[in-house]
Order: sequence, then C-alpha cells, then structure tokens
Amino acid sequence: MVNKKFTLLAVMLLTLGVASYAQTSTFAWDWKDSSVVPTKSTTQYQEFMQNKTPFPAKPRNAWEFGVAGGWSSITGDSKSGNGVAGSLTLRKAVGNVVSFRLGYFGAYTTGKGGYYNYSGIPSYISTPGGVYTSHDYKNISHNVSAEIVTSLNTFSNYRGDPTSNIYAFGGVGFTLSGTQVYENGSYHYIYPPEKYFIASNDHQRLFTTFSFGMGYAYKINKKFNIGIEERLTSPVKKINYVTGFNANTGTKNMYYSTLVKLNFNLFN
Repeated sequence: MVNKKFTLLAVMLLTLGVASYAQTSTFAWDWKDSSVVPTKSTTQYQEFMQNKTPFPAKPRNAWEFGVAGGWSSITGDSKSGNGVAGSLTLRKAVGNVVSFRLGYFGAYTTGKGGYYNYSGIPSYISTPGGVYTSHDYKNISHNVSAEIVTSLNTFSNYRGDPTSNIYAFGGVGFTLSGTQVYENGSYHYIYPPEKYFIASNDHQRLFTTFSFGMGYAYKINKKFNIGIEERLTSPVKKINYVTGFNANTGTKNMYYSTLVKLNFNLFN
C-alpha cells in the first residue's frame, strides 16, 4: 500500500514537469516592479534597471500559508482503513533552496482487527510464538512539527517566471494520540505503559515524532499555488498501541497521509 503511494507520487512528479520556482521569491514576480524589492536591495535594483548589472534584485521573501486535506492510514497489526487528514502550515524561506515550516497535522483513522497464529512456526525463524488477536480501532491524532523543506529544482537564483516546485522535507515534533478499540461489544480507550510517552491524560498520550516526505506544488498566480504532498510521521520510540495492539511483538505504528494543499503567499 505504502509502496504504491510513493510510486504514484513519483510518477505524478515526473509527469507534471520540472519547471521550478524559488521559494524565496513571491514567484512570478515582475522584475520591473520596485514594490516587491526590499529596501536593502534598492541599489541593485536601480543598477539593474540602468543596465549596470546583469542580475535583478531578489524580491522580498514571502510567508506562505497552507491549508490541506486528504487521506490517512496507520501501519500496524490491524488493517488500516481510509481515514481523513488535514493540516495548517506556515512556511518562510531562508534561501533559494531551503525554507523552514511550522505545521499542525491532524488525522482520524479507523482499522479492522486481525488474527495471528505463530504457534506452528519453527523457532529458528525470528517470529514470536503464540496466538495474537488485534481489535478494530479508531484513532484521533494531533501533531505539531517543525520541518526543513528543501526545493529540489530551484538551484538557480534568477529563473524567469518559474511555475512549479518539487521538494522534500523532514523534521521533528510532538503527537497527541487517543485510541479506542472495539471489545466486548463496545469501544473503549486503551492505556498503554507510561514508559513510551512524555505526558498523558485520561484518553490521550503525548510522544515525540519525526516526519519526512515529498511534495509537488504548481503556481496558479503570484499569490497562490496548489500541490500534493506525501507525508510519514513516525514515533521516535517503537509504539504499537495506536492501532490497539499492545503486545511487544507488534509492528511499529507510523502515520501516512496524502494531502492536497492550497498555499497562499503572504507578502511582508
């Protein structure tokens, strides 16, 4: 499932083209427009307009606000269903290639339980013995992350009217997660060992995570672009309670999401 997602994303990225836009710019900016030139670059702008230098002044950096929605799933010992996911992000460039992003990412995901019988498997195969059952579950998660975003096709500082951007990102954050499992005819919250978490309340657990992924954005105009992003969020420690399976033999739970993004440039 996950491999198919990454394959689909790679094909989409290659198909949509490799024209780029610099994240530091207001993109599609008019080189004659002095209103987008920061004060510190006024001299370069004037020299360029007088043909004294071959390079125009870079426009001022823009904050980019993004809102997204899409699908979510979770790896684990229960079969993940098609959940829903959303995000709010704020990004600021620190160069033509690298930018810094803060974001909130939320997801609601359900899954079906499974039955696992390892009792007849030889001991020399590294599989635990015994019979295990995982339950149907539903999970709500809230993640806040700080990430570095690297544009993969914006290495030129002075590309003319660029239109699209392929990027990769990675970062760290915190996830607040609550899981209910279906057992004895009803759903109830589960309470895994405290050693895996940094804080907790009656229904939720807080743990550290790292995130990474890839995305593609296409410019509609100088203030708006649309994109698609494939994202993975993984607990730093092995946590398998998210899908309702607490045994030490369980698969590490990781969040996957495919998001369709709407991004708006907010000028300084």
